[in-house]
Amino acid sequence: MNACSTPTLNSSLRFLITITGQVALLARGGAAASGLMKLAWSVIIGMAIVDLVWIAMTDLQLAPSSSTAIVRVISFSLFAALLCELISQRLQGKTDPIGRLLKLIADCLGTVTVAMVAFALLAAVVIIFCCLAASAALPLQDLRLAALDASLGFDWKSFVAWANSNDLISRALLRAYQNTGHVLLFTMLWLCLSNRLERLAEFMALLCLTSISIAAGMLILPGAGAYALHQPALETFGNFGADAGTWWYQLLMQFRSAQPPLIDFDTPNINCLVTFPSGHTILGVVTTYALRDRLYTFVPALLINGVMIISTLPVGGHYLADLIASGVVTALSIAFVRSMKRVHSRTSQSGGNALAGAI
Repeated sequence: MNACSTPTLNSSLRFLITITGQVALLARGGAAASGLMKLAWSVIIGMAIVDLVWIAMTDLQLAPSSSTAIVRVISFSLFAALLCELISQRLQGKTDPIGRLLKLIADCLGTVTVAMVAFALLAAVVIIFCCLAASAALPLQDLRLAALDASLGFDWKSFVAWANSNDLISRALLRAYQNTGHVLLFTMLWLCLSNRLERLAEFMALLCLTSISIAAGMLILPGAGAYALHQPALETFGNFGADAGTWWYQLLMQFRSAQPPLIDFDTPNINCLVTFPSGHTILGVVTTYALRDRLYTFVPALLINGVMIISTLPVGGHYLADLIASGVVTALSIAFVRSMKRVHSRTSQSGGNALAGAI
């Protein structure tokens, strides 16, 4: 009985590993999608390893509830994604309307699950890294960032006062900033539900690559933000809220203290500790780029994200240098991803030509 059960167990394990690989790498999207997802997962795993090594060398701890949340996300998402993939494979080749509809639903749900768990894990490892970087308490670089603004001829206080002076402009800027998460969620769901698997993999790869710059910026050029440095009068920015650009300041200072708090994902604003580069600007460019080939998605994304990027100055308390750095980093990431896609395209074409020649 043991001799018979061992081959069965091994084959089941191999099947599970194969299905898991297909799900995680979005194999249905082709070689380019698979390669881009390999890049995305490599960044997530690499940052997770850095977090684990670094946190072991410090007194900072991850809250038990946060550790449990990560385990639950991985477990439940893996189960859901595998179930959807198994259902999809079971319905493969079905020609009746019900079977085709069920397969389409299973494929969509599986894709959404993979995208969401990848983003959730990326967010988790970036938050942990930023908390660790804050606890390192390296010298704040606000004076240097403000000097860069001055060298560009940009007067942050004057710009904020001008934007605040017009009710329509200030409301538009505030609303655009607040809707950044909604635009991000829409982009992910749109790419999943429209079965744009290669574009989805490209989107995830860009999010992961730019997250490296966010982590590096938090460590190399930490800042308290333009509001903390310039201390403008309330009447010059009141339309953006009394705590504009400072709602995360107290938490940042707590992590920079001698007794930093636990890393708890439930802590308000724990995902807002980065000032350089601007995460909102990066998300704005990446989501607009992901929606670029349909006018009915690209134009709204361009308008909303364009306003949102401007809003990072008066609402988010960023320096102009933060926005410029974000644009440069995102452009370099896009160029790298495009080069990867070209390589995969040439490889696929070469393989196809070789096969045609053999036939």
